[in-house]
Amino acid sequence: MDSVNYIARLNEYAQKERLELKYEEVGCVGPDHIRTFTLKAVVNGKPYPEGVGKNKKEAKQSAAKNALVHLLNETSVSTGSVAEVSSPPVQVKTNYMCWLNEYGQSNRLMIRAVEKITPGPNNLSQYCRFVVGDKEFPAAFGKTKKEAREEAARLVHHEILGNETLDTGDDRDSGTSSLPSEEVVSDISNRAKRLSLQSEDSILTETNFIGLVNSHCQKTRSTCAFVEDKRIGPPHNPIFSYKLLINNVQYSVGEGKSVKDAKQNAARLALSALKEQSDWDSKMVTLIVERDTNRASLPIFRDSGRTKSGLVTSATSESIVFMDPSNPAKDQVCYLFILLLSFLCRTHCNGFSRFATDYESIEQLDKGAFGRVFKAKRKLEGKYYAVKIVRYKEKTLEEVKVLSELNHCNIVRYHSFLCSLEVSHSYLYIQMELCEIKTLRVWIDEKNIQNPKKSLRDSRRREESVDIMVQMVSGVEHIHTNKLIHRDLKPANIMFSQNGTVKIGDFGLVTSEIEDDAENQKERRGYKGTPSYMAPEQKERRLYDRKVDIFALGLIFFELLWNIPTIHEKEKMWTDVRNQKFPKPFPCHFSQESQMIKSMLCEKPEERPEASKIKTDLEEHKRLLAELKIKQLDSKTVI
Repeated sequence: MDSVNYIARLNEYAQKERLELKYEEVGCVGPDHIRTFTLKAVVNGKPYPEGVGKNKKEAKQSAAKNALVHLLNETSVSTGSVAEVSSPPVQVKTNYMCWLNEYGQSNRLMIRAVEKITPGPNNLSQYCRFVVGDKEFPAAFGKTKKEAREEAARLVHHEILGNETLDTGDDRDSGTSSLPSEEVVSDISNRAKRLSLQSEDSILTETNFIGLVNSHCQKTRSTCAFVEDKRIGPPHNPIFSYKLLINNVQYSVGEGKSVKDAKQNAARLALSALKEQSDWDSKMVTLIVERDTNRASLPIFRDSGRTKSGLVTSATSESIVFMDPSNPAKDQVCYLFILLLSFLCRTHCNGFSRFATDYESIEQLDKGAFGRVFKAKRKLEGKYYAVKIVRYKEKTLEEVKVLSELNHCNIVRYHSFLCSLEVSHSYLYIQMELCEIKTLRVWIDEKNIQNPKKSLRDSRRREESVDIMVQMVSGVEHIHTNKLIHRDLKPANIMFSQNGTVKIGDFGLVTSEIEDDAENQKERRGYKGTPSYMAPEQKERRLYDRKVDIFALGLIFFELLWNIPTIHEKEKMWTDVRNQKFPKPFPCHFSQESQMIKSMLCEKPEERPEASKIKTDLEEHKRLLAELKIKQLDSKTVI
C-alpha cells in the first residue's frame, strides 16, 4: 500500500521549480458501479504518463506519482549538464484571497469584508474593501463579488508586503527571504522557553526532523520523498517503516509506532548521514543544547564557522551554541532552528550576535510589514525592553534619531539603536520602552461588552476616559512642539506602561512639519494612515499639518466615551460622527465632552484647537468631574 501523497509532493515540486501544473481527464470506462478513471498530469505543457484508479482521486494520485518519478529522473539525468537549457519558469498567478486568509490566521487577526453595490470606475459596480484587525485597506471594484474580493485582497497584499516590508521584491521573486520565515521566528521563542524544562527524550521527540530535512532540501534545491518500506505487527500495535529519498538517493529505514514517528526517524537518520558530507558546514548550521540540570539554559549564539569540533562551554555551563554536530547522544540534544540561525549568522551576524549577547530571555511580541518586535531582558541592568528590528534605510535612521529625542512620559521611549551596516541587507535594532500587550483598542472593546444603558450610568468609564485623553493630548502636544506629526493616531497605537500610564506608540508614519520645504510638503500630501481615523484633508491628499492628529484624537475621544457594541454599529454611525453628528443621547450625557469633540472634528483644520488648548480644557473638566464626584459622595453620606 502506497501511502505517500504524490499530489502534494508534485505540487511542492512545481511550486519550488516554478512550473505550471494541471491535470487533464482522459476518460472513464466501465459500468457505474465499477468505473475506472484515467487522468494525466501536464507540467509546463508536457503531458506525463496516465494514472488509473477506481475514482478520480486515485487516478490523480497515480498520475501525480508517474509525473513525479519522470521529473525526478529528468532532474538527475540533467544534473551536471551545463549545456542543457531548462524550461522557462511560468509565473503562477497568486491567489490573494487565499493569502489573506492565511495571513489573518497566522497573525490572529480578524478579517472582515465590507461589500456593497455602487457605481465604480469602468462600469464596475461590485465594491469591496477589507478591514484586517483594526486597519482599513483601500477599496476595489469588480464585475462580480469574487473579482472585487480578489482585487481588494491584492490591495491588502500590496499594502502589507509592498511598502515598508522586510522582504524586498527581489527576495520574493527569487524565492528567498531577507528574514527567516514567520513560522520559524515564532517557533524559536516557544522552543527556547521550553528547552530547560524538558527532558532529553521529550526534546528529541519535539524536534521536527522532517522540517529540518525539508529546510535542507529547499536550501540546496534538492528533491525529497518518503517511501513506505513495510508494515509489521498486529493491527492494534503496528510498526511502520519508512525510508527517505533525497535526489533519488536512498537513506536508512526509520521505524516507529506511527507513520509520523517512522518518518521522523527516517529524517533523523538521513540528517546524520548528510552531516558526514564534506560540504555540510557550508550548507547548514546546527544548534545543539548543552543541558545543565541545576540551572536554566540561556541563549548565547556563536558562529558555527569558528567552532569545528568539541562543545563550546562557559564556566556556568549554560549555553546554546552553534557547532558542527556529532550524532545525537544522551548528554547532548537536538538539531533546532536551522534556517533561522543560518540566516542570522550569515547575513547580519554582527548585529544579531550583539543583540543576542547583550540580551537574554528573548521572546517575540509582534510581527508585521514594519518588522518584528521582541521582548528581551538587557543583561547589563537586568531590565526588560522591547527591541524592534527593521530594515535599515536612511529615512528610518533619521526618524529613529528624531524619536530618541522625544522624552515624554506619555510617549513610548526610544532608548538606543544599533545598526548592522556591513551586509547587503542591513537592519536597525531599536531598543524601546516595554509596554503592556493590552492597547487602548482592547480597553475600549472590554468596556463595550457592558450593556449600553448600564454604560451610560457608569461614571467610572467617563472619568477614566477623560484621564486617558489628558495623557494622550499631553503626548501629542509634545510631538507637535517638536515640529512632528504622528499621522496614525488610533486606539491600536495607544499603549499602557506596566504602571498604567498612557503611551503613544508606533511612529512608523511620523513626519516633520517644515513649511518651506518642497520635499516635506510632498510628504505631507501622502495618503498615509488608517482611513477611518484620517482627517478630511489627509484623505483628499491636500497639504496637511499637525491638525490631522487633532481630528484623530476627537474620534478616539468619542470611542472612549460612547458604547459601540459591534463593528457593524460603528460603521453605521462613523460617517456621521466624522461629520460632527452624534447619536441623540450623546450630547445629553456628555455635554462638555460633546462640545470639545465637535471642535476637534471641524472640517477646516485651522478651526481645530491646538493640543495645548485641548489639554487645558480637559484638565479643567477632569477637576470639575472630581469635585462633582466628591459632592455626590458627601450628599450620600448626609442622607
